[in-house]
Amino acid sequence: MIATALLIAAIACFHAFLRGYGGSRIRRRFARRAVRHWLWFGMPALLMLASLGRIEALAGLPPEFVPARIALARLIGGTLAPGDLLRVTAIGVVSGGGVLALVERRRRRPLGVGDIEAVLPRTRRELPWGVLTSISAGVSEELFFRLLIPLLVAGVLGSAALGFAVATVLFGWAHRYQGRIGMVATASAGASLAAAYLLTGAFWIAVALHVVIDLNALVLRPALSGRLRAQA
Repeated sequence: MIATALLIAAIACFHAFLRGYGGSRIRRRFARRAVRHWLWFGMPALLMLASLGRIEALAGLPPEFVPARIALARLIGGTLAPGDLLRVTAIGVVSGGGVLALVERRRRRPLGVGDIEAVLPRTRRELPWGVLTSISAGVSEELFFRLLIPLLVAGVLGSAALGFAVATVLFGWAHRYQGRIGMVATASAGASLAAAYLLTGAFWIAVALHVVIDLNALVLRPALSGRLRAQA
């Protein structure tokens, strides 16, 4: 019963986050976006996990997720070591981001899947806010989409796999300002983060990977692309 009530509350938080977060209104101060992430994703997730008595899920894979982990491991032929996955992914993301930044510098326009121009830093002064936003989104969104929602759906419907599927769809929809292609790309990234979490059994790996991906998009590429103005 409590899981059902909390799931409804979580969906309400998701809806509240989306209000006023699309179209031209998305261009807000970075600090305000960081606050919104914690107001509607991070803090509700922590409070709801505490209400369930499941704060320990931050440190270890919840039992509800084990069947999904086993099924995924069988599908790809085994589990993954957290450190190895983080190292390989970070190297790939950073090197790939550097190459794309050089191409953007030459073409004088951002490249990528989906419309992310509205959330990119436009001046050098905004780069530190890009770091803040990357960390804030990486932690709060993983708490909400890769832990809370799957756990609540598993508690209500008995399927963690379905919970991760629902969370992936919601994660894509939360980025609808990027257009249809951007939503598909974001949902795919969310599915990959969920897979990384399950295959390593470490929640922190999903957070770290999310932060690395966002730092690439919001800090590394803008800084190297030559598109930033000296001041607003």
